[in-house]
Amino acid sequence: MNELTLAHPDAATTIFNLKDYRVLETQILDYGKRRVHVESTVESGCPGCGVIGTRCQSRRWQRVRDIPVAGPVEVLWRQRRYFCGESVCERKTFSEATAQVPARARSARRLHGELVDAVVSSGRAATENA
Repeated sequence: MNELTLAHPDAATTIFNLKDYRVLETQILDYGKRRVHVESTVESGCPGCGVIGTRCQSRRWQRVRDIPVAGPVEVLWRQRRYFCGESVCERKTFSEATAQVPARARSARRLHGELVDAVVSSGRAATENA
Protein backbone atom coordinates (compact mmCIF):
# COMPACT_ATOMS: atom_id res chain seq x y z
CA MET A 1 0.00 0.00 0.00
CA ASN A 2 1.36 3.40 -0.97
CA GLU A 3 1.10 6.19 1.57
CA LEU A 4 2.03 9.84 1.49
CA THR A 5 5.42 10.40 3.09
CA LEU A 6 4.89 14.10 3.70
CA ALA A 7 2.57 15.62 6.28
CA HIS A 8 1.28 18.01 3.59
CA PRO A 9 0.62 17.25 -0.08
CA ASP A 10 3.04 18.63 -2.65
CA ALA A 11 2.36 21.91 -4.44
CA ALA A 12 1.09 20.31 -7.67
CA THR A 13 -1.45 18.22 -5.76
CA THR A 14 -2.62 21.26 -3.81
CA ILE A 15 -3.06 23.34 -6.98
CA PHE A 16 -4.86 20.52 -8.85
CA ASN A 17 -7.23 20.08 -5.87
CA LEU A 18 -8.75 16.66 -6.67
CA LYS A 19 -9.56 15.12 -3.28
CA ASP A 20 -8.04 11.68 -2.56
CA TYR A 21 -5.52 11.91 -5.42
CA ARG A 22 -1.92 12.98 -5.70
CA VAL A 23 -0.15 14.33 -8.76
CA LEU A 24 2.63 12.09 -10.05
CA GLU A 25 3.72 14.06 -13.10
CA THR A 26 2.63 16.88 -15.38
CA GLN A 27 3.34 17.57 -19.03
CA ILE A 28 2.72 20.54 -21.34
CA LEU A 29 1.02 19.41 -24.56
CA ASP A 30 0.30 21.35 -27.76
CA TYR A 31 -1.63 24.63 -27.57
CA GLY A 32 -1.10 25.04 -23.82
CA LYS A 33 -3.06 21.94 -22.81
CA ARG A 34 -1.62 20.14 -19.82
CA ARG A 35 -1.57 16.42 -19.01
CA VAL A 36 -1.73 15.55 -15.33
CA HIS A 37 -0.86 12.01 -14.16
CA VAL A 38 -2.51 11.13 -10.82
CA GLU A 39 -3.00 8.18 -8.50
CA SER A 40 -5.47 7.70 -5.67
CA THR A 41 -4.43 7.90 -2.03
CA VAL A 42 -7.39 6.01 -0.53
CA GLU A 43 -7.90 2.30 0.07
CA SER A 44 -10.38 0.48 -2.16
CA GLY A 45 -12.70 -2.30 -1.09
CA CYS A 46 -14.05 -5.18 -3.14
CA PRO A 47 -17.55 -4.29 -4.40
CA GLY A 48 -18.62 -7.90 -3.78
CA CYS A 49 -17.57 -8.39 -0.17
CA GLY A 50 -16.04 -5.11 1.03
CA VAL A 51 -12.58 -6.50 1.87
CA ILE A 52 -9.87 -3.85 1.37
CA GLY A 53 -7.53 -4.70 -1.50
CA THR A 54 -3.93 -5.21 -0.43
CA ARG A 55 -2.44 -7.20 -3.33
CA CYS A 56 -2.19 -5.25 -6.56
CA GLN A 57 -2.73 -7.35 -9.69
CA SER A 58 -1.98 -4.63 -12.25
CA ARG A 59 -2.05 -0.92 -13.03
CA ARG A 60 -3.40 0.84 -16.09
CA TRP A 61 -3.83 4.43 -17.22
CA GLN A 62 -7.45 5.58 -17.24
CA ARG A 63 -8.36 8.87 -18.95
CA VAL A 64 -10.74 10.91 -16.76
CA ARG A 65 -12.66 13.96 -17.94
CA ASP A 66 -12.38 16.80 -15.45
CA ILE A 67 -12.92 20.56 -15.14
CA PRO A 68 -10.30 22.85 -16.64
CA VAL A 69 -7.84 23.94 -13.97
CA ALA A 70 -6.10 27.14 -15.12
CA GLY A 71 -6.78 26.10 -18.73
CA PRO A 72 -7.44 22.86 -20.61
CA VAL A 73 -6.26 19.72 -18.85
CA GLU A 74 -6.10 16.00 -19.64
CA VAL A 75 -6.16 13.75 -16.57
CA LEU A 76 -4.63 10.27 -16.60
CA TRP A 77 -5.31 8.17 -13.50
CA ARG A 78 -2.98 5.29 -12.67
CA GLN A 79 -5.80 2.97 -11.62
CA ARG A 80 -4.94 -0.19 -9.72
CA ARG A 81 -6.63 -3.57 -10.07
CA TYR A 82 -6.55 -5.67 -6.90
CA PHE A 83 -6.96 -9.33 -6.05
CA CYS A 84 -9.85 -9.88 -3.61
CA GLY A 85 -8.45 -11.33 -0.38
CA GLU A 86 -11.70 -13.08 0.63
CA SER A 87 -11.62 -16.72 -0.50
CA VAL A 88 -15.42 -17.14 -0.58
CA CYS A 89 -16.02 -13.96 -2.61
CA GLU A 90 -17.14 -14.59 -6.19
CA ARG A 91 -15.08 -11.66 -7.47
CA LYS A 92 -11.44 -12.56 -7.89
CA THR A 93 -10.27 -9.08 -8.88
CA PHE A 94 -11.62 -5.51 -8.80
CA SER A 95 -10.55 -2.04 -9.89
CA GLU A 96 -10.20 0.77 -7.41
CA ALA A 97 -12.85 3.46 -7.27
CA THR A 98 -13.06 6.72 -5.32
CA ALA A 99 -15.72 9.20 -4.31
CA GLN A 100 -14.63 11.54 -7.14
CA VAL A 101 -14.42 8.79 -9.80
CA PRO A 102 -16.79 5.92 -8.93
CA ALA A 103 -16.64 2.47 -10.54
CA ARG A 104 -17.01 2.53 -14.35
CA ALA A 105 -17.11 6.36 -14.42
CA ARG A 106 -15.12 8.26 -17.02
CA SER A 107 -15.69 11.74 -15.57
CA ALA A 108 -14.89 13.27 -12.20
CA ARG A 109 -17.91 14.16 -10.08
CA ARG A 110 -16.74 17.76 -9.85
CA LEU A 111 -17.08 18.03 -13.66
CA HIS A 112 -20.63 16.67 -13.46
CA GLY A 113 -21.46 19.18 -10.71
CA GLU A 114 -20.04 22.09 -12.72
CA LEU A 115 -22.07 21.07 -15.80
CA VAL A 116 -25.30 20.82 -13.81
CA ASP A 117 -24.64 24.22 -12.20
CA ALA A 118 -23.97 25.77 -15.64
CA VAL A 119 -27.20 24.41 -17.11
CA VAL A 120 -29.28 25.50 -14.11
CA SER A 121 -27.77 29.00 -14.03
CA SER A 122 -28.28 29.42 -17.80
CA GLY A 123 -32.05 29.19 -17.36
CA ARG A 124 -32.25 26.38 -19.89
CA ALA A 125 -32.80 23.64 -17.35
CA ALA A 126 -35.75 21.38 -18.15
CA THR A 127 -38.78 22.01 -15.98
CA GLU A 128 -41.85 19.95 -15.38
CA ASN A 129 -45.04 21.39 -16.84
CA ALA A 130 -47.73 21.52 -14.20
